[in-house]
Amino acid sequence: MPKIILPGHIGKILARLEGRGFEAWCVGGCVRDALLTREPSDWDIATAALPRETIACFPELKALETGIVHGTVALMTEGGPVEVTTYRVDGEYTGHRRPLDVSFSRDVREDLARRDFTVNAMAWHPARGLLDPFGGREDLRARLLRCVGDPSRRFDEDALRILRCARFSAVLGFRIEEGTLSAALSSLGLIGGLSGERVRDELTKLLCAPGAGGVLGLYPEIILAALPELSHLPEVSEAPPSPLPRWAALLRDCSDGAARGLLTRLRFPSREISEIARAVRQLPLAPKDEPLAKRLERAGMTVSGLKISGRDLLGLGYSPGPGVGAALESLLRGVISGELINEPGALLEHAGKIM
Repeated sequence: MPKIILPGHIGKILARLEGRGFEAWCVGGCVRDALLTREPSDWDIATAALPRETIACFPELKALETGIVHGTVALMTEGGPVEVTTYRVDGEYTGHRRPLDVSFSRDVREDLARRDFTVNAMAWHPARGLLDPFGGREDLRARLLRCVGDPSRRFDEDALRILRCARFSAVLGFRIEEGTLSAALSSLGLIGGLSGERVRDELTKLLCAPGAGGVLGLYPEIILAALPELSHLPEVSEAPPSPLPRWAALLRDCSDGAARGLLTRLRFPSREISEIARAVRQLPLAPKDEPLAKRLERAGMTVSGLKISGRDLLGLGYSPGPGVGAALESLLRGVISGELINEPGALLEHAGKIM
């Protein structure tokens, strides 16, 4: 396991809580990113301490209580704000978005069990190491997104998880596990009930991710369910990876009125709507229903750019014929989406799995 370097102010919080008799762990995305040797954007802590008990442990720090109803206290440390949340169990969900109530727990495993994906349901402590009850570390190795527990239930509880699934696929370069994808596609009707702001935020993060083009090509149904005004998804990989040009590229085939109407529904500020609409008008129209192979060729991405060739696949045991070409195209999709690294070893290993 990669060595996890804990920021000093995070270590102090863990030590103080545990010194007062309250178990505490680093949880969620920070653990995932650290195991991927990515720099975590923030460090979240989960603890057995109740919110008031957490505040009492840090009398010298200012504590923001805006999330205290759900068990979260933001401690203002020298390293910035740190969210400390009591282990919790969600009650019944309403509107396919939020639980009606939450109850606090003293068991971190109950807290991890309510999370969305296995790679986000791990906890780590500098002395106790990794706690991984749902196989998140193995899914990290496999570059796989898998729901915790029953995926249909996870998406029914919170429909935003469908878009988060696509977003994490683009950001991390992971493929979506078959059962999770099937449940997501069966639950697409729930997306219509999400607020415009939530849809906007998730899709903006997705569109700006390195694997955005691959995800739009692999899972168009998810994006189109969130943006039913679009009849198809154009190529966006040619746009600069900043939010407004990415949205402009996505809306490049829309009329000005349709684009403005969609952006208004997603609660974009008026200034940004005007900027995106102006950028749309400056983009050339993309051919509709262009085959994937042609779009890849137009973008300069072809199988000739792979670090292996058909001859390598024959040496691996492939039979001469169309299967070799299909395998190379599958590898190309993986490289474009970020699922695969364009290096001989990684490509051959994956080719062996799909042979």
